[in-house]
Amino acid sequence: MIKVVVSVDKNGDYKSIEFSGHALFADYGNDIVCAAVSILALNTLNSIEALCGDEFNAIDNAAKGYLKAEFKGKLSEKADLLMKSLMLGLDGISHEYGKKFITILRQEV
Repeated sequence: MIKVVVSVDKNGDYKSIEFSGHALFADYGNDIVCAAVSILALNTLNSIEALCGDEFNAIDNAAKGYLKAEFKGKLSEKADLLMKSLMLGLDGISHEYGKKFITILRQEV
């Protein structure tokens, strides 16, 4: 199962997002849940960096299905919108395929 942990502050501002695990929906190379989550995550973070200029520290280990981004400050309006879009997409995947394959935890830090 893919576990997504989204950390926000008391104002609801994004502080970090962490992805871990594999969906195990299908065999390696055919797992559409894993592929969808990976594409959404990578595209969002690449877009935040390239199009918005917001900075974050990233840690990744593709073999273990791990990616974490810690934002260096309050996100710009554009980056915040991209994160909201990411969450909409992840929630849609969770709704469509179920919590057996992806779980999303939101926490205040």
